[in-house]
Amino acid sequence: MSVEASERRRSTVALRGLVFLIVLLLATAVIVAQQLGAGAYVAELGATDPEEARHFVTALMVADHAAAGFPAPGAFAADYGLAAPQALPLSRLTLFHVLTGGWLLLLTPTTPAALLLPAALAALLVVSAGWATAWSVGVLPAVAVGFVLAALPLLREASLVLGLDLPLALSALLSALAFGRCMRRGTTASAALFAAAGAISVLVAPAGAVVLLLPPLAALMAGRLDLMRRARVLVPLAALAVLALAVALAAGRLPPVVTAQGPEQVWQTLRAAFGTLPLALAAAGLVFTVVDGWRKAAGTHGEAQALAPVAALVPAFTLAFWLGVGRGVPIDAIVLLAPVAMLAAFGAMRLTGLLVSGWGTIRELAVALLLLLAAMPGLLQQVRKGPIGMDAAAEAFLARDAAPPVIVVAGDARGAAALGAAIAQRDRARRSFVVEADRLPTATPEELLAAFDAIGAAALAVEARETGATPASRAAQATVAAFPDRFRAIGTFPRADGRGEVVLHAVSRAVPPPSDPVPVLRRLTAPSQP
Repeated sequence: MSVEASERRRSTVALRGLVFLIVLLLATAVIVAQQLGAGAYVAELGATDPEEARHFVTALMVADHAAAGFPAPGAFAADYGLAAPQALPLSRLTLFHVLTGGWLLLLTPTTPAALLLPAALAALLVVSAGWATAWSVGVLPAVAVGFVLAALPLLREASLVLGLDLPLALSALLSALAFGRCMRRGTTASAALFAAAGAISVLVAPAGAVVLLLPPLAALMAGRLDLMRRARVLVPLAALAVLALAVALAAGRLPPVVTAQGPEQVWQTLRAAFGTLPLALAAAGLVFTVVDGWRKAAGTHGEAQALAPVAALVPAFTLAFWLGVGRGVPIDAIVLLAPVAMLAAFGAMRLTGLLVSGWGTIRELAVALLLLLAAMPGLLQQVRKGPIGMDAAAEAFLARDAAPPVIVVAGDARGAAALGAAIAQRDRARRSFVVEADRLPTATPEELLAAFDAIGAAALAVEARETGATPASRAAQATVAAFPDRFRAIGTFPRADGRGEVVLHAVSRAVPPPSDPVPVLRRLTAPSQP
């Protein structure tokens, strides 16, 4: 290659990279605007999903561990868990928590800074799917794919929370695209790229080990079974298998990670998200990918090879859902949004190609219009994340001079997690201790009050609801009613949805508080540690 040609190639690569970055920043700005409109920045971390608060507090623990100079991890995590019981044990630590901890250490542990990360990940998922679609299907369908993904309520909901679902969806898609590059080029560099992307997927979430199914499924769907006999595929695959086994053993469990739920709920979620027509087009795209791959038809075999790894994500995760990988909730379907959208664009292009020969630009326009129209109902659907009162309760508690600063929270899983995350976010010196009421004896008001005295509780935050109250909150309310002289309401904070409120009580002491609540709290929480 001449010097001039090499220079021209580098300029082209740099220009494409600059365009990708610009589009990524624009997509991030759009998703941040969606977050702002949904009220995510004024809601608690954990207001819609308690796992969000646990991931945030765990990432905060990683950031604080680095800021403290990397002391002994086990002792640090044990002490951290006393102040913030939402912190996950070290066995459940993933690459996502490490990266998020670095993100919070670089920025600040505020809600906007934390939510900027899922916004960037969602934007990268949208742009990567569109970019790959432009190469294999066409520019106009690619723009429509990006718009469809950004408009889907499920993706918008995922961008409002800090969790493992978006990182898994992104790492799985990038692993599929990397293996597609390996299939086309067959170089050592492309194989190394797949190994790196696959390793990120394995390390970012427990379900990331599903990428081990990509090579055999993609080779089967593209009619390239010979790939499974080549070292450039087998070596990275073996390395990823060893890594996945090591991660599973370190976590103390092997998949499946939950009781098998089956993929029915996931496919119902996809149907609700996309609609029947886009799903039918995606099914057609999956069929065309397999047919074109095995027929090796001129002009379509390249597209089949490019899309086969992406299409392989569908049966791979379907099998994983049958085995029980995931939480059994609708957001599990987030990993299939990009593959389904890309396959829908490909299926629509191939179906129009059966009806009309040539007219490439017109066909792309028709497919883009069809996908955009299918996305409109989702775009009009409102997605909200409202506060539940725990953030304001945490501020009111920290504004008081309470010694020792122990607060008991009585509510559902979301409320308890949200309060813990709010206090961990604001009390950077970790002077306060959060205790969940369901860890205390709650059989009678007398037992619960005695437990308050034993730990030196200074405050009680209890969720008050007419319906949906948890046993812990009912027991706390009964204790307040039975001993009104020991509790003084210092603030009432309503939920945004009007379905209850959080009442913060100051707890007076009948006996001297323990000089050091740590030993008492350690005995209290030791049986509950995973």
